[in-house]
Parts: sequence; C-alpha cells; structure tokens
Amino acid sequence: MSQLTEIGRVARIHRYPVKSMRGESLSRIALTWTGFDGDRQYAFHTPAAPSRFPWFTARIHAEMVLYTARYGADDTKTAPLTVTAPGGAAFDIAAPELIARFSAAAGTEVGMIRLGRGCHDTLPVSIIGQGTLDVVSAAHGAAVNMDRFRPNIVIDTGREQEWLGRTLVFGNAATGVRLNISKPIQRCSFITVDPETAARDATLMRTVVERFNNEIGVYGVPERLGDLAPGMTVWLA
Repeated sequence: MSQLTEIGRVARIHRYPVKSMRGESLSRIALTWTGFDGDRQYAFHTPAAPSRFPWFTARIHAEMVLYTARYGADDTKTAPLTVTAPGGAAFDIAAPELIARFSAAAGTEVGMIRLGRGCHDTLPVSIIGQGTLDVVSAAHGAAVNMDRFRPNIVIDTGREQEWLGRTLVFGNAATGVRLNISKPIQRCSFITVDPETAARDATLMRTVVERFNNEIGVYGVPERLGDLAPGMTVWLA
C-alpha cells in the first residue's frame, strides 16, 4: 500500500437533488461509481437553450438557488422529491405549478428531466478544502459562502489543488473509500449568485479568474466504494 499522510477530516457532505437548487447536508451517504445516489438527478431545461448546455439554471434565473429540494425517503429511485419555494410553498418536483413558475421566469416553456446518473457538467464528485475558501475570502476582501461552489465533499483543512494527481482515502486507511483527484473545476458565472439572497456579485468571478486561474475545487474519480460521513479522517496517498 502506498504511503498515507493524514490531512484532515470530512467537514460536510452535500447532495443536490435538483440542478441549481439548494441541496441536502447529509450525515452519511454511499459513494457509487457514478457519484452520490440522487445527486443532480433532476434538472429543468428549455428547448431554446444551446444543445451543449440545455439546462435552465441560476445562471438564467438566480432565484432558483432559494428553492430547496429534499427526498422523502432513502431510496432516491422511488422516493418523492419535494421542492420548497422561498415563500414556503411546497411542490412535487413534477408539479405543473412549479414548472409554470419557471416557465414564466424564463419567458418560454420550461421542461423537467430526470436522469439516473445525474445532470453533471463534467464529473460526479466535487471536493473542496477549507483552506481554499479561506484564501478566496481573503483575496476577495469579504467572506465567501462555500455553497457558491456546491461541493459534494468539504474537507476541514488544506487546498485541494495540492492534491491533484493523487488519491484521497477516507476513514480506514486500508479499506476506506478512495477518490483519485483528477482535475480542477473551471468555474462559471453561477458562483456570482449569493446562495442566501440570490443577489449577483460579478466581482467574485473576477477574483476567481484573476487570482485563482478560474479553478476552485477538484473532481474526484472513485477508486474504491463505500460510505462517507462527516468526521471521517482523510488521508493523502
């Protein structure tokens, strides 16, 4: 077995049932070859959107980040998915009233799609270290909410760019989950949307582009499956 160095612990685990909506903070989840079960499983789209990116997201309608999506049971394949609007109204994900809201915001017909493997832009598991958030906040001159970057796994220390090309091991050093850190995440204008207010701040995009080469967070490719939970020790192989 390759030499392991302890680098921290899992601080948070997140799943985002609907692309662009608020996610769920989880106490435990199983990692599969295609990521977290139920992550980005649903998305809204518009027929008029470019085929390479057909999704109706907060890039178009910033208020989507104020909607919260939660599964009603552990089995996401059969569980109902409830979406709670900013005003407190709750809808089934396929409710005509919810789709009508987004169609009105888009000014065109909006559809909803469910994909078994998730509507991921590139790879299914995203990771970020608390050290990165600290230096981004310092460079920006104001605290930056981690939720702008929508990571699946947050590690309580370190900068994930330093782990590229190596492997993270979670929990038991010999048998725990393994993720190969394959590539940095290129950011888009989504990060300019405040997840608490939906207000836009274009200066954050400028900070990330100019000071961090537009790369915040990394993608992990599963090498060994298993359960993940906050508090687990994280090792670098």
